[in-house]
Amino acid sequence: MVDEQKTTEELIFEAALSVFQRKGLAGARMQEIADEAGINKSMLHYYFRSKDLLFKQVFIKSFKNFSASTLPIMNMEIPWEEKIPLLVTHYITAMQKKPDLPMFVINEMRYNPEDFLSNVSGTRLKDTLFFAQLKDGIAKGTIRPIKPIQIVVSIISETIFPVIAKPMIQHMTKLQDTNWETFIADREKVIPEMLIKYLKEF
Repeated sequence: MVDEQKTTEELIFEAALSVFQRKGLAGARMQEIADEAGINKSMLHYYFRSKDLLFKQVFIKSFKNFSASTLPIMNMEIPWEEKIPLLVTHYITAMQKKPDLPMFVINEMRYNPEDFLSNVSGTRLKDTLFFAQLKDGIAKGTIRPIKPIQIVVSIISETIFPVIAKPMIQHMTKLQDTNWETFIADREKVIPEMLIKYLKEF
């Protein structure tokens, strides 16, 4: 029974995430989530009493899973130069699997900032080995003197913005879907090259 319940909850979470990402909290309907999960609405309400509660739990789980997945890379016992390409690839791969997740997170941060901050507390970026390595390099003069958070924000923004702005980029550059994958693959190489060159050559 426990395994069946776990499977049902997983189905609900996946369906809810899909619907919430497409339609947001206001546009989502519990019946639509139940249909996508392959269960009836009564069973959905058995697990989650309200849409707001389901949204909150789905958001927290999705964001924490995504955030936590970057920490093992940041704490790997390898040089910081090798971590940047790995982080870029990680973010790009995650965005390709869940292209609606960035807007999902951004909307929650914008409209419910207090709830967002209270729900995503955990291991801080500045406590990672990646940050320590950057600070050590700066202190030794081998890395451009810049705050490490600027580097992390650059990695995140450079990888996530194209996903959010995909329609605009495609329209402005006349990129077709068949060429989009090539564009993203190129960025996976360009972003680390630019950042590492910027940090080491000054």
